[in-house]
Amino acid sequence: MRSRPQTGKRSEGVVIDAPITAGRRVGSGLPVRFPRLVHGFLLLGWLLADLGVLGCASIRVSDLDAYESIPMNRVVPYPDAKELRERAFEIIVVDRVSAGIDDDLLLEPRRWTRRQLEGMVAEAGATVIDRSLQDLPAIRTEGVLSELEGNLGFLSGADYALATRFSTYRYTASWKHPFKFLWQSTEQVADKPGTCIHRAEVEFDVQVIEIGSNDRVSKTYSFEHQAERQTKSLDRSCPLAPPAKSLLFETAMDEALGCLQLPISRLLSPRGHVLAHRKAPEAERHLYRISLGSVQGIEIGDDVEIRREQHATSPSGGYSRSERVIAIGVATNQVMAQEAWVEIDLSRGTEEILDGDVVRPVTREGLLSSLSGPNCQRILAER
Repeated sequence: MRSRPQTGKRSEGVVIDAPITAGRRVGSGLPVRFPRLVHGFLLLGWLLADLGVLGCASIRVSDLDAYESIPMNRVVPYPDAKELRERAFEIIVVDRVSAGIDDDLLLEPRRWTRRQLEGMVAEAGATVIDRSLQDLPAIRTEGVLSELEGNLGFLSGADYALATRFSTYRYTASWKHPFKFLWQSTEQVADKPGTCIHRAEVEFDVQVIEIGSNDRVSKTYSFEHQAERQTKSLDRSCPLAPPAKSLLFETAMDEALGCLQLPISRLLSPRGHVLAHRKAPEAERHLYRISLGSVQGIEIGDDVEIRREQHATSPSGGYSRSERVIAIGVATNQVMAQEAWVEIDLSRGTEEILDGDVVRPVTREGLLSSLSGPNCQRILAER
């Protein structure tokens, strides 16, 4: 009896490396044409998107020198040389007095929170002022930096200070009787371990203080969260080892601070400006040069916001600046270390883009983190 020729390797009923057949099933796997068809459709979709057939802007620029330079009107006031040069915000993290909580109890939580915030700020693209280079024994505040004790001249170089304060740092434990079936007596379950519920509760806030001639609190983020752990124990006092207790508090603070990742990234992401405008020959394709590049985290295909800065003076003489988004661009393959060319569909814009307009990367929450992360609407309040 002749053996059948091997058409591919088998792995749990799926044929691998099998020859293409006209819709035939080989073994009990899927039609062998199916993966190739899907792959073909994906390639076709990417090709159409690159050509602009599906309405998506192409991110490839083959010959930038062929594009025509277009003169631009300028924003007023135009950013000075210092603003154009300093694209990353400088941040320092400080502590505030926590009324009613022993400072010794907060030594490790404060250290851990500062470390987490500094890592988050650096990931957002800001520059962290190294605390080890500063003399910060008296950095405590209930308000803006002008109320801090001691000499604060070293903070004049920072753009923002993140001031943290704990209002609750509490551990509790409760013991529940072991489960008892209806037919069991209390004596029968008396020697069984009960359930200990260990709970770490934290409440704290992070003030974003804008440093300038008149320091002001621009944002306050308030957190309220708790973490729980269950253990089995005969001891109704529910003892828990100190390392396990510290880990429980770290879990609560880690989940709470995770809700700050998106808003802090939007607030502290690098800030550049529009510098030039070019137009494709014989086509309505417009490119703009921005003062953000790979050093600031810009990658091919990234979205960037073009913002119009507005200056205002209140009746009391207070000065403020605000920004509003006027267009969205996408980074082309022309990304250098300190600048990049982005494509913008002017037909979707409402205003003319000007030389000196502010540029910020677009930060969005990932789908996976939004589905699997903690409920930030319950944890975080912003004001």
